[in-house]
Amino acid sequence: MALFSSKKSKPKNVYVLLDSTTSRVLARGTSESPPEMLNIQLNITEGNVQAVVNAENLQIVPADEEQPPKLGHVIHRQGNLVVLEPTRILTGTKVRENLRMPVDFDTFIYPANQEGRFYAKSNDLSCGGISFYCDGEMAVGDRIEVVIPITRVAPLLMVCQILRKTQEEGSKFYAAKFLNLLSEQESMIREAVFSVQLRVMQRMQR
Repeated sequence: MALFSSKKSKPKNVYVLLDSTTSRVLARGTSESPPEMLNIQLNITEGNVQAVVNAENLQIVPADEEQPPKLGHVIHRQGNLVVLEPTRILTGTKVRENLRMPVDFDTFIYPANQEGRFYAKSNDLSCGGISFYCDGEMAVGDRIEVVIPITRVAPLLMVCQILRKTQEEGSKFYAAKFLNLLSEQESMIREAVFSVQLRVMQRMQR
């Protein structure tokens, strides 16, 4: 299994749109508008265009982490093309970090202070960390490496620190935060989280 190790080009023109009230992902799209333009012309490629139009306010989250998220709304629609009017920059927010989605995948944990690895079952994932079930014995504060297998380009091997540990239904439950997160890794994890939520939303609409 190949793991991510080299830098990839950043997606400069991809945006994710979230309902500002619920932080639910509504759609994802691409834009040809330069970042300095007053309005953003976005071609919706995934998600629910009508839900985007109906939302009173949207969180407009660029895939490029160098661009800040913005609050805005739709001022025009033609088919899958929408024009967004940003109203303010969401400075100092945790829009990217706080979007946490339930995920279901098998993975492996590599404790830094132990030999070998532990099998684990994921619980949820965000740009800030991961929680999982694992029979392995680890303590709060321990450093581990965990494989994130659902990213688009290649699985990621992420360095984490255990934040919380509880016992649930016969299995140990752990929550961990990512350490030394590279911008490319953050972009890949964020895309994976958004993709999971879009798939969930699309299944609910069927």
